[in-house]
Order: sequence, then structure tokens, then C-alpha cells
Amino acid sequence: MAGFFPHVYGQEKVKKELKRLYEENRIPHTLIFYGDEGLGKTTSALDLAGVLTGKEEKLWSSLLSLTEEEKKKLPVITLADEQVWYLRPLGMELKIEQFRTFLEAMPSFDEKPHVCIIDEAQTMMDPVANALLKTLEEPEGNIHFILITHDLDALLPTIISRGERFGFLPLSESEFDSFIHEREKEIHFPPGMNERVLYQLSEGNPGMTLEVCDEGGSAQPETAMDFWEKAAMDSMPFSTLSSMEFKERKDFLKMLRWIILVGRDIWILSETGDRNALRCISVADREERIASFWRGRKGEEALQALKTAETAAARYINIKNIWDMILITFEHIQKGEKEWIR
Repeated sequence: MAGFFPHVYGQEKVKKELKRLYEENRIPHTLIFYGDEGLGKTTSALDLAGVLTGKEEKLWSSLLSLTEEEKKKLPVITLADEQVWYLRPLGMELKIEQFRTFLEAMPSFDEKPHVCIIDEAQTMMDPVANALLKTLEEPEGNIHFILITHDLDALLPTIISRGERFGFLPLSESEFDSFIHEREKEIHFPPGMNERVLYQLSEGNPGMTLEVCDEGGSAQPETAMDFWEKAAMDSMPFSTLSSMEFKERKDFLKMLRWIILVGRDIWILSETGDRNALRCISVADREERIASFWRGRKGEEALQALKTAETAAARYINIKNIWDMILITFEHIQKGEKEWIR
């Protein structure tokens, strides 16, 4: 399937199904790509748009010529001689003005195939969703819509019912190994981390892997360890830790993943004392020193709070509010306030 989706790792089931539908000339007018961020949904949508329009090379060369700043500022990106339209949130949501630009251009489309990719579709407010729904109810024969979301439940059921869903899954360990090998020039392993640990941290997510292994990722285990030490021993953990700032949501999610990974190590040590099962070897001695504090319910409640925070971040809840929730929860856990632990 590599020739059909040359830029996508894994996702063989999705590739096989879309290739079959394409060869049978039965690609749906509305497709919904869903799954966690970083699994290749947007890349797959662009690859499919290139196939449908027959302008793969022009599409990718046009896209790669745009800077990240230009991509962020453009309300609508048009590619492949305006046969492919790409909409993504401006700020926190997709705006009605963006979709209206596409609707106003639709009457001028010729008989050639056109594709409208709507990224992070879960951020549509009601006016956008209603306008889209009306368009999907009476689809034009030469127009395909690809909706991309990491939160399928946030889409209107009526929109979901109009499209065919394609679920994206994390890579298997063998797929992940191939991905690491092919992208080895971009992968900068943080200290004490190998492929097995990286697979655990990223949960087989290639996008998360590249973020974790960027040039600036080396201090992440130590920073995560600082969090657990302060949460356990600082007399005022909320005040101490609330000074941490995150410029972007992706930076917050990356740090949160590290905190969870280190927390799992600490909990394993607190319950078993087995250092052979640890993932973050570079901070193992520090983990061992505070493991007893997080034994039993404290560790369980702390990790559950962090997983809840990860879900909230994926749903675009304000990261400052999420961080405050984490710190308040941990302060209650630290003090052993039974009415809080549940």
C-alpha cells in the first residue's frame, strides 16, 4: 500500500479499504478519519486528495512551499490548482467565515474532482456544523469531504451518519521499529531511552515520537521527575508548581506524557521494588527515593488524575485550567484528605 499512501506509516487496514474503494470507483462523498493525534490522519487525507485529483506531486510541493507561519495565518489553504481545499481551526475553532469561503467557491468548480479537508472537525461550532450538514445532505458528484477528528463523540450524530468512518490506530511494535529505522535522522533519543521505552511513552504514536525526540527533548525526564518530587515533598506544591508555563498545547501534552511515564515507574517501584521493569532509567535512583510515598491509593489516584488531564487536553480544554486541576488534586492526595480520594 506504500504507493497509494506514500507518506503514511502503518494504518494498513485503512489503506487497504480506501484502495479497494478507489479501484471500484466507490470513494464516499464524505469520509471521517478519527483517532488520536499524531497517527497520520491529516497526511492520509492529503495523500488521498492527491490520488483523487491526480495531482499528488503538485499538492505536496505546494504544501511544502508554505512556512508554518503562513499555514497558521491562512484561513483556507488551496492546493493542486484549487482542487484541494484545506481548513483547520483559527485559534481554538473552525470559523464560519472559513467554510463560507469554500461554499462561495463551489459553484465555480468544474467537472474535475475537488476535495475539502476539514481538520480538527470537532472544533466546529453550531453555525459551521449546520452549514456543513446542509451541504452533506445534497453532495455534489465531484466533491469529496474528508473530516478529521481525534474526538469522534464531539461531532454531531447527524454529521457522523452522513459519512463513512475510518479509524486510525497506534503502530504495532514491528511497524514502530520500521518507522524509527526510516526516520533515524530525525530521532534524537533522550538520555536513558531506547526503542522499547520510546514505544511505551508514545504508545505507538509516530507524531508523539517525533515531538518527544526533537532536539530539545533531553531534559524532559528530569523535569517530570522534579514534578513528582515536589508533589511528594514540597510543603506547598500548588504554589511551587503553578509557575510552570507551557507555550503550546503540544508542549503541555509532551510534558504530561513524561510525567505519566515517570509516575508509572514510581508506582511500580512502590508496589514491587523491581528496577528491571522501569522505563526511565536515567532518573531511576530519584524515583526509588520517593516511591514509598506513592504506595497504594496515592499512586493510583495520582495516575488516574493525570490520565483524566490527558483526555481533557485532547478535547481542547484550557491547559491552564487542566494544570490547576492536576495541582489541586495532587495537593489533596499529598495531604491524605480522604474525602477527596475516591
